[in-house]
Amino acid sequence: MEHHKHSDVLIIGAGISGLMAATKLQESGISVTVLDKGRHYGGRMATRAFDGAIFDHGAQFFTVRKSNFQSYVDQWSTANIIKIWFGNESDQSEQHPRWIAPKGMNSLPKHIARNLNVHLSTEVINLSFDHQTWTASCENGTQYSGSHLLITTPTPQTTRLLETTDLKLPSDMQHALQNVRYEKGLSVMLRLNEPSDLPQPGGIKFDHPAISWMADNQMKGISNVPALTIQTTSDFAASSWDETNDEKIALILNELKPLMKLSIKSTQAHRWGYTLPINPIKEGSLTNIHLQLTLAGDAFGGPRVEGSACSGLQAAEQIALLN
Repeated sequence: MEHHKHSDVLIIGAGISGLMAATKLQESGISVTVLDKGRHYGGRMATRAFDGAIFDHGAQFFTVRKSNFQSYVDQWSTANIIKIWFGNESDQSEQHPRWIAPKGMNSLPKHIARNLNVHLSTEVINLSFDHQTWTASCENGTQYSGSHLLITTPTPQTTRLLETTDLKLPSDMQHALQNVRYEKGLSVMLRLNEPSDLPQPGGIKFDHPAISWMADNQMKGISNVPALTIQTTSDFAASSWDETNDEKIALILNELKPLMKLSIKSTQAHRWGYTLPINPIKEGSLTNIHLQLTLAGDAFGGPRVEGSACSGLQAAEQIALLN
């Protein structure tokens, strides 16, 4: 088994929480390695291209309420990585601008990760801790080690990872892992032959049993051709979970018929096993000094992009105090 260089901190999960934690730790002079089983950075900050169109099919935008996250947002805005889609501080009805990435939401985590030591397509299958060092053994035959372990994955995945050890977790961590549940999600992407008739600015919430949100990616400014992202309700996603993608798409198109006329060129769908955390943990992160272990991610501090990012930043601050 190939063993990689030891890091001060080993992070599992290259979503926005893990990437922000890694950024903050690296800024503090702490060496970091990030592992993720996926092929892309950013988790649900996801973008897909097909048939000449570009779709944000996960997180549609983010808002900023906290100063520690705002400082990074200012940097990204200055670098033209992100821009305001709609809303501004002077408009009392939209106090929190909706930020997007003009090249697709996934371009932001790509930008954050550019100077970090991140290994994608690297699924951790076993963890061990010898009271000094954490070791992660991966499906691809590699091993990584770190003095401190930070896990930022959805809590069901975190539970499965920690079950590979024989450690007894403290009660606060056990409670966090046992009590958070996630809604399921489904995104349907429609490459249109002609522009949609969605009102400006091109994103609309629905009060509908099947459809929760719809966004026109061309109006949003990320696609050069008409491209519609439809996000279903969690109930619809759960009830259609085992259907084929074609069957899911057909069901949604049937729901759309009375709502709008569409000329569709091609379609794709993506199901999300973990979207909004139900009953998230109020603390931004949890650290146990004796186990040299920290838990963070979207189950901590709220389900929004900013909540996940700030969870990672708080985790990094806690870990930095121990180094």
